[in-house]
Amino acid sequence: MAPYLPKHDVSAIEFCARLGISPNVFRNADGWLPRAQCFHMANEVAALLGDPFAGAHVGRLTELHDLGPWGQSLLAAESVAEACVLAVANVSSIHQGSDIRFVVEGGTARIIFRFVDRFEFDPRQFILGSLAVLRKVPLLAGEPAAIRVRLTASRTHGSTALEECFGPKIETGCDYDAIEFDRDLLDLSLKTPGNRPSNVTESLASTIEAAKMLSERLSDGHKLGLQTVAKSLGMSVRTLQRRLKFCGVDFEELLDDTRRNEAIRLICEGVHSMTDIALRLGYSDSAHFTRAFKRWTGVAPSRFRTDRI
Repeated sequence: MAPYLPKHDVSAIEFCARLGISPNVFRNADGWLPRAQCFHMANEVAALLGDPFAGAHVGRLTELHDLGPWGQSLLAAESVAEACVLAVANVSSIHQGSDIRFVVEGGTARIIFRFVDRFEFDPRQFILGSLAVLRKVPLLAGEPAAIRVRLTASRTHGSTALEECFGPKIETGCDYDAIEFDRDLLDLSLKTPGNRPSNVTESLASTIEAAKMLSERLSDGHKLGLQTVAKSLGMSVRTLQRRLKFCGVDFEELLDDTRRNEAIRLICEGVHSMTDIALRLGYSDSAHFTRAFKRWTGVAPSRFRTDRI
């Protein structure tokens, strides 16, 4: 979602705050979120932006390069058939709880996507995003005209916007959600782009590294600014700013959130003075730290510590 939100002038950090989720999830590229939370986040994006097909747009912006070993295995396949088999067999490495099947009947091949158990939130946006990603598998043959999309959802006002993500061959009101394509594509070799990381991969990786560096080095008393972090990551300030912006992250907001989390952690340890904590977080004195802490939590750090006892 990080690349999609900034396109609508929405900060990823502000969006996480809206949902009560720390943006520090950026620090763990391999982290897992509960499925219900994924559904909830996808639905909130759609509601916030007024986009009934937000999930499909997010999926379209997600490159196979950016999906770790799962995506890399598909790109290394020798044929579309092999890529389809790998996509279904290894899907649990990127999300769990779905039932994805690869079926070949007559002159048609299908990648069918569904959930078989109950769920707390409407999965529609998540399904749209997953289908947009799965469509990229047969699309590796370079024959978009041979690919069709089947949706269980009914056609609604504005459904034509889906063509931007799925192409013109969309059928709604079906018995199952699936990517369907001509069987002839299965024998074709993949037409893959170069192995150079995509903008999404580079931007997310830089954002994660910047967040990790702030978290690890700030607690050691380092005073970290944008220039220092960029230099440590081996890139220019302008490049780091561009990559953070691509993910909807502002450096100062990320630093502020890191300071907040570290301040709460140190206060809860109960062994540090407020002056010591202020200096560890890069503030010149405890007064500046106190003002910042009140802004974060609504109470002074001393009151926060007392309430925790």
